[in-house]
Amino acid sequence: MHPNTITDMLAIRYPIFQGPMGAGLSTPALVAAVSEAGGLGGYGAYTLQPEEIRELGADIRKRTSQPWNLNLWVSDVDAELETYTAADFDRVKTLFGPVFNELGLTAPSPDINIQSKFEKQAEAMLAVKPAVFSFVFGIPGKHILTACRKQGIITAGAATTLEEAFALEASGVDVIVAAGFEAGGHRPSFLRRAEDAERDVCSGTTTREINT
Repeated sequence: MHPNTITDMLAIRYPIFQGPMGAGLSTPALVAAVSEAGGLGGYGAYTLQPEEIRELGADIRKRTSQPWNLNLWVSDVDAELETYTAADFDRVKTLFGPVFNELGLTAPSPDINIQSKFEKQAEAMLAVKPAVFSFVFGIPGKHILTACRKQGIITAGAATTLEEAFALEASGVDVIVAAGFEAGGHRPSFLRRAEDAERDVCSGTTTREINT
């Protein structure tokens, strides 16, 4: 296997990243298996509390000494929830009521007053010190990226448009990941809504080019 820039940077054998799927789909065992096989194991930790991230890091380190990636969502709360009301949620429950009834399920009643966990999660990530910190739906604050550089943590941000890629480049991240809808069934756009950014790319309104 011939080395290339990404394998040299990450000290891995193969340029293969395990998708860091969240909501329980990532496991420490799978992360370790991929990293031990020469790729970059990845864990999607955006649903975890900070203490759970610390426990996760300890678990993975027991399983492998190879590089691995911890992934978080920068914008982990939908901005539209700021103006979302209980009445809005009730209308959605009514809309999907027939589906839950047919399946014999009780419709959920989650708290719509959700607080972002990202800053505290990032603190836990820095304590865990994975080889790679990847993120979607935005760019972490300068203080987080600076702390990563000081600790030797490689930073990798996802971009769905050239505009987002240039924003990530300007922030000084080490790796930019081109992300499409294949990334878990959604596009992690952050400068504009995914549907708006997609229309602009298709219509050719993004004019700046990447020099290679």
